[in-house]
Amino acid sequence: MKRSLNTKRQGFTLVELLTVIIIVGFLAAMVAGVAPQAMRSVKQSSIRAEIQQLCMALESYKAEYGEYPPDGTDSNAVSRHIKRCYPEATSTSVSVNPETALCRFLGMHDANPRTPFSNNPSSWTKGFFEFDPARVSDYKFYPSGCNVPYIYLKARGATGKKSYSPGSYVAYKDENNNWYNAETYQIISAGLDDDLGPTGTVSVTESNFSGTEKKAAGMDNIVNFGKKTIKDLFD
Repeated sequence: MKRSLNTKRQGFTLVELLTVIIIVGFLAAMVAGVAPQAMRSVKQSSIRAEIQQLCMALESYKAEYGEYPPDGTDSNAVSRHIKRCYPEATSTSVSVNPETALCRFLGMHDANPRTPFSNNPSSWTKGFFEFDPARVSDYKFYPSGCNVPYIYLKARGATGKKSYSPGSYVAYKDENNNWYNAETYQIISAGLDDDLGPTGTVSVTESNFSGTEKKAAGMDNIVNFGKKTIKDLFD
Protein backbone atom coordinates (compact mmCIF):
# COMPACT_ATOMS: atom_id res chain seq x y z
CA MET A 1 0.00 0.00 0.00
CA LYS A 2 1.30 3.44 -0.91
CA ARG A 3 1.68 6.04 1.78
CA SER A 4 -0.67 8.98 1.58
CA LEU A 5 0.92 12.09 0.10
CA ASN A 6 -0.62 14.10 2.96
CA THR A 7 1.31 12.26 5.63
CA LYS A 8 3.15 14.87 7.79
CA ARG A 9 6.84 14.43 8.46
CA GLN A 10 7.75 14.32 12.16
CA GLY A 11 10.76 16.30 13.54
CA PHE A 12 13.93 17.48 11.82
CA THR A 13 16.50 15.59 9.89
CA LEU A 14 20.07 15.46 11.19
CA VAL A 15 21.20 17.82 8.42
CA GLU A 16 18.54 20.36 9.38
CA LEU A 17 19.50 20.20 13.04
CA LEU A 18 23.16 20.70 12.21
CA THR A 19 22.26 23.65 10.00
CA VAL A 20 20.27 25.29 12.81
CA ILE A 21 23.09 24.70 15.29
CA ILE A 22 25.62 26.26 12.90
CA ILE A 23 23.41 29.32 12.31
CA VAL A 24 22.79 29.78 16.04
CA GLY A 25 26.50 29.43 16.73
CA PHE A 26 27.32 31.95 14.02
CA LEU A 27 24.83 34.47 15.43
CA ALA A 28 26.13 33.91 18.95
CA ALA A 29 29.69 34.53 17.78
CA MET A 30 28.59 37.77 16.12
CA VAL A 31 26.84 38.95 19.29
CA ALA A 32 29.83 37.96 21.43
CA GLY A 33 32.10 40.01 19.20
CA VAL A 34 29.85 43.07 19.03
CA ALA A 35 28.61 43.17 22.64
CA PRO A 36 31.93 44.14 24.31
CA GLN A 37 32.49 46.95 21.80
CA ALA A 38 28.92 48.17 22.32
CA MET A 39 29.38 48.16 26.09
CA ARG A 40 32.66 50.03 25.72
CA SER A 41 30.96 52.66 23.58
CA VAL A 42 28.16 53.06 26.12
CA LYS A 43 30.64 53.54 28.97
CA GLN A 44 32.66 56.09 27.00
CA SER A 45 29.48 57.99 26.14
CA SER A 46 28.56 58.05 29.82
CA ILE A 47 31.93 59.57 30.74
CA ARG A 48 31.66 62.15 27.96
CA ALA A 49 28.19 63.14 29.15
CA GLU A 50 29.45 63.50 32.71
CA ILE A 51 32.36 65.67 31.56
CA GLN A 52 29.84 67.95 29.83
CA GLN A 53 27.86 68.18 33.06
CA LEU A 54 31.04 69.13 34.92
CA CYS A 55 31.70 71.80 32.28
CA MET A 56 28.22 73.22 32.85
CA ALA A 57 28.88 73.29 36.59
CA LEU A 58 32.17 75.12 36.01
CA GLU A 59 30.36 77.72 33.91
CA SER A 60 27.84 78.20 36.73
CA TYR A 61 30.74 78.59 39.16
CA LYS A 62 32.33 81.24 36.94
CA ALA A 63 29.01 83.06 36.64
CA GLU A 64 28.79 83.13 40.45
CA TYR A 65 32.39 84.04 41.29
CA GLY A 66 33.71 85.67 38.12
CA GLU A 67 36.42 83.11 37.36
CA TYR A 68 37.03 79.39 37.13
CA PRO A 69 38.39 77.62 40.20
CA PRO A 70 42.16 77.01 40.40
CA ASP A 71 43.53 73.54 39.76
CA GLY A 72 45.87 73.45 42.75
CA THR A 73 49.14 73.29 40.81
CA ASP A 74 49.95 76.77 42.17
CA SER A 75 49.23 77.35 45.87
CA ASN A 76 49.48 81.12 45.40
CA ALA A 77 46.73 80.96 42.78
CA VAL A 78 44.55 79.06 45.25
CA SER A 79 45.09 81.69 47.96
CA ARG A 80 44.35 84.53 45.54
CA HIS A 81 41.16 82.83 44.38
CA ILE A 82 39.88 82.26 47.91
CA LYS A 83 40.66 85.85 48.94
CA ARG A 84 38.79 87.16 45.92
CA CYS A 85 35.83 84.78 45.82
CA TYR A 86 35.43 83.93 49.51
CA PRO A 87 36.40 87.25 51.15
CA GLU A 88 35.03 86.30 54.56
CA ALA A 89 37.08 83.09 54.81
CA THR A 90 39.43 83.14 57.78
CA SER A 91 41.93 80.93 55.97
CA THR A 92 43.07 80.86 52.35
CA SER A 93 44.92 77.58 52.77
CA VAL A 94 43.03 74.72 51.11
CA SER A 95 44.57 71.45 50.01
CA VAL A 96 43.86 71.22 46.28
CA ASN A 97 45.37 69.44 43.28
CA PRO A 98 44.11 68.60 39.76
CA GLU A 99 42.50 65.41 41.09
CA THR A 100 40.57 67.12 43.92
CA ALA A 101 39.81 70.61 42.58
CA LEU A 102 36.47 69.66 41.03
CA CYS A 103 35.06 68.28 44.27
CA ARG A 104 36.63 71.02 46.41
CA PHE A 105 35.13 73.91 44.48
CA LEU A 106 32.05 72.48 42.76
CA GLY A 107 30.93 70.37 45.70
CA MET A 108 29.05 71.39 48.80
CA HIS A 109 30.49 74.22 50.91
CA ASP A 110 30.01 75.12 54.54
CA ALA A 111 27.11 77.53 55.07
CA ASN A 112 29.39 79.58 57.33
CA PRO A 113 31.19 82.03 54.97
CA ARG A 114 34.13 82.15 57.37
CA THR A 115 34.86 78.46 56.88
CA PRO A 116 33.57 77.57 53.39
CA PHE A 117 35.88 74.57 53.01
CA SER A 118 35.33 72.94 56.37
CA ASN A 119 35.04 69.16 56.62
CA ASN A 120 31.75 69.23 58.53
CA PRO A 121 29.05 67.70 56.27
CA SER A 122 26.25 68.64 58.68
CA SER A 123 26.61 72.32 57.75
CA TRP A 124 27.26 71.94 54.03
CA THR A 125 25.06 73.68 51.47
CA LYS A 126 24.25 72.48 47.95
CA GLY A 127 27.11 72.75 45.48
CA PHE A 128 27.29 73.40 41.75
CA PHE A 129 27.45 69.69 40.90
CA GLU A 130 25.87 66.70 42.59
CA PHE A 131 28.75 64.28 43.08
CA ASP A 132 27.90 60.63 43.56
CA PRO A 133 29.25 59.85 47.06
CA ALA A 134 29.95 56.26 46.00
CA ARG A 135 32.45 57.57 43.43
CA VAL A 136 34.19 60.14 45.61
CA SER A 137 37.22 59.33 47.75
CA ASP A 138 39.39 61.98 49.45
CA TYR A 139 37.77 64.62 47.22
CA LYS A 140 38.69 62.67 44.08
CA PHE A 141 35.80 62.00 41.69
CA TYR A 142 36.01 58.78 39.67
CA PRO A 143 34.19 58.00 36.41
CA SER A 144 31.83 55.06 36.84
CA GLY A 145 33.74 51.78 36.77
CA CYS A 146 37.16 53.47 36.58
CA ASN A 147 40.08 53.59 39.01
CA VAL A 148 41.61 56.92 37.93
CA PRO A 149 39.80 60.15 38.88
CA TYR A 150 38.94 63.03 36.58
CA ILE A 151 41.80 65.50 36.11
CA TYR A 152 41.12 69.27 36.01
CA LEU A 153 43.77 71.66 34.69
CA LYS A 154 43.19 75.38 34.32
CA ALA A 155 45.02 77.68 31.91
CA ARG A 156 46.37 80.71 33.72
CA GLY A 157 48.60 83.72 33.23
CA ALA A 158 47.36 87.30 33.41
CA THR A 159 49.20 88.44 30.29
CA GLY A 160 50.82 86.88 27.27
CA LYS A 161 50.49 83.26 26.28
CA LYS A 162 48.52 81.08 28.66
CA SER A 163 50.44 78.25 30.27
CA TYR A 164 49.95 75.05 32.23
CA SER A 165 52.15 73.64 34.96
CA PRO A 166 50.80 70.10 35.03
CA GLY A 167 53.71 68.47 36.86
CA SER A 168 52.94 64.78 36.92
CA TYR A 169 49.59 65.35 35.19
CA VAL A 170 48.96 65.41 31.46
CA ALA A 171 48.09 68.64 29.64
CA TYR A 172 47.49 68.76 25.91
CA LYS A 173 48.63 71.00 23.05
CA ASP A 174 47.58 70.76 19.43
CA GLU A 175 49.87 70.08 16.47
CA ASN A 176 50.71 73.79 16.31
CA ASN A 177 51.93 73.80 19.91
CA ASN A 178 48.92 75.76 21.19
CA TRP A 179 47.13 74.74 24.36
CA TYR A 180 43.71 73.22 23.98
CA ASN A 181 41.21 75.42 25.84
CA ALA A 182 43.94 77.89 26.68
CA GLU A 183 41.46 80.43 28.07
CA THR A 184 39.47 77.97 30.16
CA TYR A 185 40.44 74.48 31.35
CA GLN A 186 41.01 70.88 30.41
CA ILE A 187 39.06 68.01 31.97
CA ILE A 188 40.63 64.61 31.32
CA SER A 189 39.54 61.05 32.01
CA ALA A 190 42.04 58.22 31.65
CA GLY A 191 39.38 56.25 29.81
CA LEU A 192 38.40 52.65 30.36
CA ASP A 193 41.99 51.39 30.55
CA ASP A 194 42.75 53.55 33.63
CA ASP A 195 45.97 54.74 31.96
CA LEU A 196 46.60 58.43 31.25
CA GLY A 197 49.55 57.57 29.07
CA PRO A 198 52.39 60.13 28.88
CA THR A 199 52.26 62.88 31.52
CA GLY A 200 53.48 66.45 31.43
CA THR A 201 53.02 68.54 28.30
CA VAL A 202 51.85 66.45 25.38
CA SER A 203 51.36 67.65 21.81
CA VAL A 204 48.65 65.70 20.05
CA THR A 205 50.67 64.61 17.04
CA GLU A 206 51.20 61.27 15.36
CA SER A 207 54.80 61.15 16.59
CA ASN A 208 53.73 61.52 20.23
CA PHE A 209 51.07 58.85 19.96
CA SER A 210 52.81 56.04 18.16
CA GLY A 211 55.50 53.52 18.83
CA THR A 212 55.35 52.82 22.55
CA GLU A 213 52.57 51.17 24.46
CA LYS A 214 52.69 53.90 27.11
CA LYS A 215 51.96 56.61 24.56
CA ALA A 216 49.27 54.51 22.88
CA ALA A 217 47.58 54.14 26.27
CA GLY A 218 46.63 57.82 26.17
CA MET A 219 44.73 57.39 22.92
CA ASP A 220 41.49 56.46 24.71
CA ASN A 221 41.64 59.39 27.15
CA ILE A 222 38.33 61.24 27.12
CA VAL A 223 38.57 65.03 27.21
CA ASN A 224 36.38 68.12 27.12
CA PHE A 225 38.08 69.60 24.06
CA GLY A 226 37.43 66.70 21.68
CA LYS A 227 34.34 64.95 20.37
CA LYS A 228 35.27 61.61 21.87
CA THR A 229 38.80 60.50 22.68
CA ILE A 230 42.31 61.80 22.02
CA LYS A 231 42.47 59.37 19.09
CA ASP A 232 39.54 61.16 17.45
CA LEU A 233 41.55 64.38 17.31
CA PHE A 234 43.61 62.77 14.55
CA ASP A 235 40.53 62.19 12.36
